[in-house]
Amino acid sequence: MGNVHRAASLIAELRAAGVREFCVCAGSRNSPLLAVLGASDAPLFSFVDERSAAFFALGRIKLHGNPVAVVTTSGTAVAELLPGTIEAYYSGATLILITADRPERFRGTGAPQSIDQVGIFGVHAETSLEGWSGARPLHINMEFDEPLIDGEVPHQSHRSHRSYRSHQSHGANGTNGTNGTNGTNGTNGTNGTNGTNGILVVVGGLAEHHRPLVRTFLQNLNAPTYAEPLSGLREDPTLPLITAGERMIGKAHFSRVIRIGNVPTLRFWRDLENSDIPVEHYTDLPFPGLTRGEIRPIEELPDIQGERDEDFFARDREYAEAFARILDLEPYSELAMFRDLSRELAEGTRVYLGNSLPIREWDLAATREPRGFTYEANRGVNGIDGQVSTFFGWCDPARDNVCVVGDLTAIYDLNAPWIVPQLGHKRFRIVVVNNGGGRIFSRVASLRALDPELRARIIENVHDVRFESWAAMWGIDVTELRPEADASQRVWQKYDELWS
Repeated sequence: MGNVHRAASLIAELRAAGVREFCVCAGSRNSPLLAVLGASDAPLFSFVDERSAAFFALGRIKLHGNPVAVVTTSGTAVAELLPGTIEAYYSGATLILITADRPERFRGTGAPQSIDQVGIFGVHAETSLEGWSGARPLHINMEFDEPLIDGEVPHQSHRSHRSYRSHQSHGANGTNGTNGTNGTNGTNGTNGTNGTNGILVVVGGLAEHHRPLVRTFLQNLNAPTYAEPLSGLREDPTLPLITAGERMIGKAHFSRVIRIGNVPTLRFWRDLENSDIPVEHYTDLPFPGLTRGEIRPIEELPDIQGERDEDFFARDREYAEAFARILDLEPYSELAMFRDLSRELAEGTRVYLGNSLPIREWDLAATREPRGFTYEANRGVNGIDGQVSTFFGWCDPARDNVCVVGDLTAIYDLNAPWIVPQLGHKRFRIVVVNNGGGRIFSRVASLRALDPELRARIIENVHDVRFESWAAMWGIDVTELRPEADASQRVWQKYDELWS
């Protein structure tokens, strides 16, 4: 079977499996695939950078929920897909990687553009379309010998017979997690001194179809709940939400934690690793996010009725109001700018939060008024790379889209706007929080022992970069927020004193 024939057969199978879009990267070894796709009616996005293509494809999956394929040439082009593949694996996205390769006889010879591509993604990708679960990315490696175009290229039209939705198979039976000794059956919690039976609920990212069920569960339970932005419940006034930030968790004794949705962002979650508090996981993903606790599907949330601890929530409001007064006094601080930005955005705006300080500072300082925001982020492995590319893939031409990223995150993905002319719209804005480096590290206790000058140079990557020329180069709307470092430091100092 010739190259073109095999390429056409594969593309037909993928489209039948529900692949609706292809991100294609320049090359010659993948020309049979490019020729077949070019003769089809499949939507194509063209890239010069494979890493950006993979993250853009991830954004498209987040937008419409269907599998998206990335097509590359051989050699190091394949390796560029690894970061996006890892993120897709841990976030449960149906990313498909089609990599062209030289014939097997070239492996290990040092011949140009020949590396060992088989199994290059390890556990992060399945390798067979037949029986593909959709629970992990799929890698298909296609060997093409010369001549590359060895037959007539057939025209292909779209006929879909089956489809995989993002997160389709995660958490199917609750047996794939790491079983620990501290998980409970969701009905027999140990009584504590605060909340309903001492329960704390932490809600991470949630698929939209799960939110009504989770909302009802939280309303019935009435336990203190920390809902992150990606839950879609952070601004819901009907829920028993902690509004003063995660420090409020330390103001009560909790004897049981219920985590719902994706792995949480907050520091408290990481600290649970060294705690003996029992943790239960209700999630679509097969990852507990800790080394303990049993995983169950969200549909198995227990039916628990409880009464709200009014004293706890009264104190929560007091702390939230005190924090708001701190921000009022420091309008040029970073946290105050986040609050102002959240208030200025139009209702219904789609907000993409990049790593790693923006997602935490938005969570802490952004308005809690119900403004109909839709949130998204790459939180599978919390990486800094590919954030702007993913945002462009996620952009919806029917709504306002805003990407909030730090300066280093933007620098890491400067070529992402390459795709803008192919989007067909510019209904987006990028907000770069330019605080002159990776300021999140300034609050990491373990790094404070370093010499401040050394930390600034090799950890925080202090710089004086401005983004006006970047915006002009690509013709895109970029807003730079430049907080005053002293004002931000004063806010954090007062915030720490508030909880001391």
